[in-house]
Amino acid sequence: MIPQRYIIASLFIAAMLLLFAVVQAPRPVSAGGVTAEGTPAMMNLGSFETLAEFRLVDGWAPRFQGAQDPDQSEAWPFEGGFGTPWEPATPYLADQGLALNGPGGHSEVVLWRGLEWRHYRFDAPLCSARLDPSKGNRLLVTLQMGPSRFETRLLEVPEGRILWSAQSGPWSRFSWDGRVALIGFFEPPEGHGESRLLLSALPCDAEPGEPTLAGWDEPGLPPPPKGVATRAEALTEDGQDLPGLRVEIPWHAGDRMWIPRGNRLWHGGPQGWTAWGLEGGRWRRLVVGTGFLSAHPPQQMGLVEPVPEEGMIRLTSPLAKVEWTEVASDVPPWPAWDPAWAWRDNGAFDAWDQRWNERALPPERQRQSLFESYRSEWRSAMGLRISVKGWLPRGPEIALREPFGVAWIWVGDRVLLVRLVEVERVRMLRKLLR
Repeated sequence: MIPQRYIIASLFIAAMLLLFAVVQAPRPVSAGGVTAEGTPAMMNLGSFETLAEFRLVDGWAPRFQGAQDPDQSEAWPFEGGFGTPWEPATPYLADQGLALNGPGGHSEVVLWRGLEWRHYRFDAPLCSARLDPSKGNRLLVTLQMGPSRFETRLLEVPEGRILWSAQSGPWSRFSWDGRVALIGFFEPPEGHGESRLLLSALPCDAEPGEPTLAGWDEPGLPPPPKGVATRAEALTEDGQDLPGLRVEIPWHAGDRMWIPRGNRLWHGGPQGWTAWGLEGGRWRRLVVGTGFLSAHPPQQMGLVEPVPEEGMIRLTSPLAKVEWTEVASDVPPWPAWDPAWAWRDNGAFDAWDQRWNERALPPERQRQSLFESYRSEWRSAMGLRISVKGWLPRGPEIALREPFGVAWIWVGDRVLLVRLVEVERVRMLRKLLR
């Protein structure tokens, strides 16, 4: 039989060792602890804090009415990218809300404000929805009002008051600084003429005022292309009714446009490029040129220009003015343009962790962790609703919004807003993209 004093002594020693381990374990060996240095942050990604939950009525889903911007070649992925203003519209609106379409042509945008959901309902399907990128107090929606008939509205948030509405095409977008909303539609071609896109910029914090139309009459620049309207009387009846600061541009396959500032519009394509500026309440051409134009958001424009007998050179310009600077020849070739990319001086990256010449940003690891964490809830929803298999055949839909430190998770019968783990990548993206 073991004497009692030995048992007490053994228990005392065990208690001291346990206390020592608890105190020292969180510290690395170099600091006197017992854990390995550099334990990956992802070891802590087993659970995520739920900030809000929205239960979907059967038949409702965060899906648009299948519309695309005129310069999109393919549909934008439902989960979107970073949520930046140069990306096509996504149903997941920053860290604030969802755009939903339901049965019978009804739709709504729900925003999480003041620990409750606010509803903005519409009696027509949603083609596009965006929150302004600067303050988040303007909601821009485009609705399908009938066959080939669309309407864009700018609403005040959270009041829901309509600031203006206008007939448009099946899309709309904000300038990157949130100062204006850009809408437009294709004017019917004359005979076998080329396509013409009529654009209009409407202010977000002021009355639209009297509509104007670009005259293409700048001294020293080429005359307007044949068929492009330079007088309001030459527009169709719908074009004449379009409010705002208007410009009609020829449009070809492969063309793209960017509006990085409320007073700057860039248009480029196989036929060359044009930089437009707002001067005296009217769009005017600043510079035209040849070469292939692309954007390097959020900081500059890029240009690949042919040079006689020397091949091609690359140049960059600030967004607000046209001042080209040649790029060093040892810089790797730029990736093909895609709105998913965000750029830095020395590289580019996207929300799916594709990279170009970028090594400073830590890798993205939370998307897969979220997918695994909420896969069981997706399976449960599959058992409750037969429609879930059609909407989400492979698992929950994960829409990261890293610059806001959150993610949207659609498991089938519910959409959750969860807080991301505050890793170094999230902190860096918050500084770069907000």
